[in-house]
Amino acid sequence: MLSGLRRVGMGAAVAVLLGACAPSMTGPVTVPDVRAALPGLPQERLRVLVMGDQGTGTEVQRRVAAAMREVCAQEGCDLGVALGDNFYPAGPKDLNSPLFRERFADVYGPLGFPFLVVPGNHDESWLVGGDGADARGADVQVAYSRVNPQWVMPARTYRAPVGTLAEFFGVDTAPLAAYLPGLRPAERPGGAWDQAQRAWLSGAVRGSGARWRLVLGHHPLFSNGKHGNAGAYDRFPFEFQKGGAVRDLYGSVCGAADLLLSGHVHALEVFAPQPECSGTWTAVSGAAGEVGGGPAGSRAAAFAAFGQPGFLRLDLTPAELVVTAYTVAADDTVTAREAARLKKG
Repeated sequence: MLSGLRRVGMGAAVAVLLGACAPSMTGPVTVPDVRAALPGLPQERLRVLVMGDQGTGTEVQRRVAAAMREVCAQEGCDLGVALGDNFYPAGPKDLNSPLFRERFADVYGPLGFPFLVVPGNHDESWLVGGDGADARGADVQVAYSRVNPQWVMPARTYRAPVGTLAEFFGVDTAPLAAYLPGLRPAERPGGAWDQAQRAWLSGAVRGSGARWRLVLGHHPLFSNGKHGNAGAYDRFPFEFQKGGAVRDLYGSVCGAADLLLSGHVHALEVFAPQPECSGTWTAVSGAAGEVGGGPAGSRAAAFAAFGQPGFLRLDLTPAELVVTAYTVAADDTVTAREAARLKKG
């Protein structure tokens, strides 16, 4: 959520910013087809830990990380996914920031496996934490992947194949639902970068030969949490804030992707395919460091846990993909619940 900027006066503030001078991207906008290398991962069974909104530096983050270590020691984990808001209240501005060590390396390094990372709105903060208006924050995190191999983010938009069993597709949704106009006009909703990312995602997912195709982005398509569904986020007054471009990005792969994974809402939610996105499951895992309030929507969910820290774990084989949700109680008891079981014929 946005911190430090009240809804009162939002319209006036945004109107001023819309008219302000800002650096712009020139020339054609392209999204290169970047592939992340994941050597040594198993090809017949892949176990994936999924966390989001973890980078608070709080006791909640440390407790959930301890639960992850416990679960992975008992049940096995081969790969991790970090779904954005990797740092609060704002992402590091350069590689020398101690936040990379304090919020990631020290906390998740002991797990010993790589994490596929995408940025969130707090990672791309400009004027206030969480405004999502400065994509240079994501650029710094891309650079960090070159100095820490456990942090896998070779570009803001990339794919990561694991043999023919699975392929992951990371996207950057922060510019598509920023609370303030983005510093790079071409990356605002409907701009050239938005269209290029959407075209890349659709082509990459639909052209993939992987058994399972999973999309990773910070903002959710569907949620009963306080932010709501893409296209109607937070009931803000300006269209660019509502996430219609996020809805269109995910919509480009509905029926082609098997699972959309996101954070942003500080809860755990799993939805079977919905009429607006038939053939594709969606899941929210945004409770690894920050816990929000109760549900605000009423969409039927296959699983939901609000007000409890936790994470998801995926178990993929050629025949099925099992989603298990783990919640962490105040006494650090970890409870596992099967949230979904997807089958392949």
